[in-house]
Amino acid sequence: MRLISALKTTAAIVAVATSLAATAPVAIAQEMPPRVVGAVMVDELTMAPMQFTIEVELAASPADVFAFVTDADNVAKVVDGVDAAMMAADGMSRDLTLSDGSKIKEIIHVNDADKLSFAYSLADGNPMGFSNHLGVLQVRPAEEREGSVVSWQQYYDGQASKEDLELYTNAAASLASELGGYIAGTHTGIADVTLTHTRVFNVSAQEVWAEVAENYANAHEWSSVIESIEFEDTDGKVGDVRACFIPGLGGATREIITRYDEDNLTYAYAIEEGMPPFVTTNEAVWSVAPIDENTSEVTVSIVFETAPGVPPQAVAFARTNFYMFAGFGIDDLKYFLENGEPYARQFPSPT
Repeated sequence: MRLISALKTTAAIVAVATSLAATAPVAIAQEMPPRVVGAVMVDELTMAPMQFTIEVELAASPADVFAFVTDADNVAKVVDGVDAAMMAADGMSRDLTLSDGSKIKEIIHVNDADKLSFAYSLADGNPMGFSNHLGVLQVRPAEEREGSVVSWQQYYDGQASKEDLELYTNAAASLASELGGYIAGTHTGIADVTLTHTRVFNVSAQEVWAEVAENYANAHEWSSVIESIEFEDTDGKVGDVRACFIPGLGGATREIITRYDEDNLTYAYAIEEGMPPFVTTNEAVWSVAPIDENTSEVTVSIVFETAPGVPPQAVAFARTNFYMFAGFGIDDLKYFLENGEPYARQFPSPT
């Protein structure tokens, strides 16, 4: 399989990629599993890397969200430059008519209302220049609240323009406007990767800041993935170090605070040890913004760079897992502050 052979270019990449395959601190298989999203067997449809994902949290039910995003009549409502979309009689393709009169055909591979999975592809030679393209829409219930989350993933070889990426972001924003919600996370890029999660917390900004920043040394009290922390106090926030034992990442990380801005409720730390060997820099940034006295918006962003020549499948796989662990972190913190106890996350048993 091309995905596995690409990863085997170095023994180090194989070791890291397989360790990142865990979605929890459990025993890990020694071969990277196939990519599966709901009812979509990604590797059977494309071997291209996942280039970016946008997640949108919506107030509507999963069934209503899936019905909306798979209805061809709604494409023009959310995608700029599309005047109309028509589903073929057999349901296996749809034709998009663009504002300039040109047409694009989308081949539909999966449309599964039970598993809330939809997958389509653009033929090579499409206006965006994607080859081996696959788009996947997966809907799931929102955790610990009513509503849904839709994940829109794009797999392809090649490089999208800034305008093309903005097209997808704008479409996600339009979807949020149509159904009531907000963009909850994005991650993009291959060599220079940015991952972002945003949540609304039902506690004040100062309460969030006190826990996530001032209590930096004790994140294991609320994080479901950090088992323990060793802390090095440098008598100043910038330069403070914590070593986090994270079984799901295969061991410990060493993190040092690089920025600490109490006025703007923002701090950052560089992860100096415990990363895959092909990751050259990795920084996490936490920002807290007050909405009102009892509500705040919290964002965690991770920016990492990789060494040149790393197989894109390895980078994409690492990116997916970094994104997942960052999501665990912000959701664990939200639950802890809103409920007064750690979130008892249930991990799968070893197989």
